[in-house]
Amino acid sequence: MLLLLILALWRDLRLSPWLMSLLLLIEVCAVNGLIAVNGGASNPFSALLLIPVVLAFMLLPFGYGVSVLLVSLVAQAAQLGLPAVGHHHQSVEMLSHSRNMVVSFMITSVLVAVVVCYFRYQIARREHAITQLRERQLRDEQLLAIGMSAAQLTHDVATPTQSIRLLLEEALEQTPAPVWLTELEQQFARIEQQLRNWREVADDVREQRWHLYPLPPLWRSLQQLMTVARPESPIKWHWQLDQTSGQLMADRTLLPALTSIIINACEAAADTLVAQVSVFSRIENKHWQLQIINSANALSLEQQDQLGGRLVASHKGHGVGAALSNATIEKFSGSVSWQLTDGTMLTTVTLPLRGSNAEPNHH
Repeated sequence: MLLLLILALWRDLRLSPWLMSLLLLIEVCAVNGLIAVNGGASNPFSALLLIPVVLAFMLLPFGYGVSVLLVSLVAQAAQLGLPAVGHHHQSVEMLSHSRNMVVSFMITSVLVAVVVCYFRYQIARREHAITQLRERQLRDEQLLAIGMSAAQLTHDVATPTQSIRLLLEEALEQTPAPVWLTELEQQFARIEQQLRNWREVADDVREQRWHLYPLPPLWRSLQQLMTVARPESPIKWHWQLDQTSGQLMADRTLLPALTSIIINACEAAADTLVAQVSVFSRIENKHWQLQIINSANALSLEQQDQLGGRLVASHKGHGVGAALSNATIEKFSGSVSWQLTDGTMLTTVTLPLRGSNAEPNHH
């Protein structure tokens, strides 16, 4: 066929949809004309009329494919009204049979178009799923590299931390100990506690240990951590009174992930004229929702689509933190969504609740 011949001879040539559609329409009209004067539907080469229809729905957008199909149907229907050229010697029954073959061929053209559309839709869905899987695999590889670097850093810091602890203990044994040395020891104790917390988190992840987190203590822990992490950020906390019995099943990475999401919102709001951040907690359909509302600078549509799915280049409020938090929430069968409307970012974290009598399990 004409289009296939052109595509075969010039493989690097990229034809526009309207040009391919025009070639197919010319082919449809020419082949229909030749078949009409050479036996019509009884012509064994009438099956060639299906090829332009198949090519149209395989290579062209849906609208162009429908146009080619309609022209093909009109051209085939025109054969019903044409005089029986070359058939004057045939009986009425044979002419009726030929017309019935034209009608059946028109129905076949429509069915072939529907089948091709269906398979094209299924292929597009498979390709989209494969693309998402590749993007998730790339994100997981990047997060794995970050996790390995963090674990290596923790291991490297452990030895000098122990050495500093010994030096501090020796200095504190001297009398009188300077005041600044006592304050230094207190701050260093906080660093040691953070390292111990990180090791506990790493052990949970490595051994796949999950725990039950009642909502009220989790809510209070979020407030306390944000008071320490962002004391300068104005945060309004909104808590519903009917959330006393809800529990979440997760490991120790849950709290850092939720804290990171709120910190991202605070950083994004700090870069605007309105630094206020509002945090809402509610229960809907046996799921706990944590909603964070903050002002944010405009993001491109591409960046909005990539938030949480990959490492987005950003200086304020998004990027690695969003990807890490999203991956952690997904591990607990939850989801994170971002919606930016008129300079206001709505971040929604959704996690499934467990019954009050649920027992911690190991995954």
